[in-house]
Amino acid sequence: MKNTKKLTFSAVLSALAVAIMYIGAMLEILDLSTAAFASICVMIILSELGMKYAFLSYACVSVLSFLLLPTKYAAIMFAGFLGFYPMAKSFLEQKLRGVLCLLLKIVLLNVCTFAMLLLVRYVMTEALWFEILTLVVANITFVIYDFALSHLLRAYVFVWRKKLKIKF
Repeated sequence: MKNTKKLTFSAVLSALAVAIMYIGAMLEILDLSTAAFASICVMIILSELGMKYAFLSYACVSVLSFLLLPTKYAAIMFAGFLGFYPMAKSFLEQKLRGVLCLLLKIVLLNVCTFAMLLLVRYVMTEALWFEILTLVVANITFVIYDFALSHLLRAYVFVWRKKLKIKF
């Protein structure tokens, strides 16, 4: 019974993440924002149920978003970085502290962004200036995203969890 509750909780949040990204894909201008917002669902699953359920949710949302979304930008961003970042963030912050932790997270971002740009280059032809601009903007917004994700996690653990009364 206990595992059924955990599976149901992660499935509902995974479906919510796909629905959020579907809305962003329909509007096309919110692709990146909705992929980042969908990663919060993975963060909540990680916080409540642990790494195993979070990884399974990440895999499920990635596959479903590639299959269901009309445009694939949100799916690429979620599967390529934003979906697994809450798990990587948790792992790195448990092992490291301070500047070294932030530097490793930025290196992870750049490796993932470079890999996604290579993938996009072979699928669509983009100009070199666009790729350089993407890397610069990705690094700037990543620091803001990482800061916001940390504060959202604190707000969830100390405020929302008590109000939602989630028990497993």
